[in-house]
Amino acid sequence: MKSFALRSLAIIGSLSLLLSACSSQALEVEQAPPPVVEETEEEQAAALDVPRHPLTGFELGTNTVSGPSLAIKIDNTGPGRPQVGISAADLVFEELVEGGVTRYLAVYHTAIPDEVGPVRSGRPQDADLVVSLGGVFIFSGVGNQNVRDIIRQTGLTLVEHDRPSDSQPGWKSFFRSTRKSAPLNLHIRASELLENYTSLDAPQQQFEYRTNPAESSAFVDGVDAESINVVFSSLAASVWEWDAASGTYLKFLTNGSPDNDANGTQISATNVVILTPNYFDIEALPSANVAGTGEAAYIATGGKMISGSFDATELGAPLKLTYGDNQPVYLAPGKTFVLLGPGAGSQTTAISRGGFMIYRSNGEEVIVTF
Repeated sequence: MKSFALRSLAIIGSLSLLLSACSSQALEVEQAPPPVVEETEEEQAAALDVPRHPLTGFELGTNTVSGPSLAIKIDNTGPGRPQVGISAADLVFEELVEGGVTRYLAVYHTAIPDEVGPVRSGRPQDADLVVSLGGVFIFSGVGNQNVRDIIRQTGLTLVEHDRPSDSQPGWKSFFRSTRKSAPLNLHIRASELLENYTSLDAPQQQFEYRTNPAESSAFVDGVDAESINVVFSSLAASVWEWDAASGTYLKFLTNGSPDNDANGTQISATNVVILTPNYFDIEALPSANVAGTGEAAYIATGGKMISGSFDATELGAPLKLTYGDNQPVYLAPGKTFVLLGPGAGSQTTAISRGGFMIYRSNGEEVIVTF
């Protein structure tokens, strides 16, 4: 893993040269021939029509879920790592922000940590990502009033550190940690905060799942993807390595070190979903154009990957993932990381061109430009 990550770092350093060389032959993930479907339509419908946890896809059986999800904006810079509580999130979005770095939008429901941080400010694309979740959105502030207005239009319950109010009881759960210096010391007592909002509804299901991971779309129809490196900019990349023992992708830093939570747990995901929205500046803040759009997507599960697309044209609804002949993408039950890699049409001060992905398949590295 270390050699792959270090080589990726060298590639990021020569981003312009590499993309120039690849621009004339953007590659796609090759698909395996569709398998023969032996299930009847009735059997397939029965397998899919089971109660599941809305963020992880695990079957609930006779159990039910209640209470809202908590979506928390978290730093992802070197000085901000290791983050507190990131490994407990059910669903995480990684987004490009100003300066060419990324931040996380971490969503919690299965387990709510006592502490999460560093909490950072919201960005315009957050409104597109959290609206289908409902629940509570927690952030430290915004870049400008226009962004605040965009986020407030979602109608979600907001907990804003820079807007203390008696009508926002969750605000009292913010505190300054001794782990780091400001502004990277703002944390939230997440489990304490939740006590104020237990009457809110549980989130709706965000993706489609198959109970058996071997029946997930990527595992059935995909190509091998032992390592994945999504390059957001010359300063930021998201590096993953398939770990068969745990059945998950493990996250690494670009220097080859494990990307760990502050408690020592390495960040992992059962599913890694790469979206390629175009980024545009809103008041000098890079913003992913997600709502109302549809672009290419890549989905990795079980050490394999398929190419497809995401559809966000139904405002307020969860993202729809499809591949092949408009087939729905089924994930494996577990945690999901969604990377919002910048598409080729991006026009923002944070980057000079779109991003790209390097994945290793059967020992060979393949480059896909977005």
